[in-house]
Amino acid sequence: MEPEIAVAENVARTRYEAFVIDEETGARDLAGVLAYDDGEGTRTLLHTVVWEEHAGHGIGGRLATRAFDDARERGVKIVPVCTFVQGWLERHPDRTSLVA
Repeated sequence: MEPEIAVAENVARTRYEAFVIDEETGARDLAGVLAYDDGEGTRTLLHTVVWEEHAGHGIGGRLATRAFDDARERGVKIVPVCTFVQGWLERHPDRTSLVA
């Protein structure tokens, strides 16, 4: 059974954060982050890190999906510096229209 994952933007730390939610207690355990930097009309995705104990659960993909969804909503373009995001884009060509 896959864990419940919540992704939120942490504006103060300029990153998206993925949390694994404990089904019984509701506790949130930080499982990964995707750092970004905003420019004029762009959001540069810098680096994705998923903690080793949470690897293999699609957390990196969830972080990338959230970043691209946010870009679409904000009307900005993505600059994919992060190699994980570059690979993710190859598997999700439908998102390339959001790339600067």
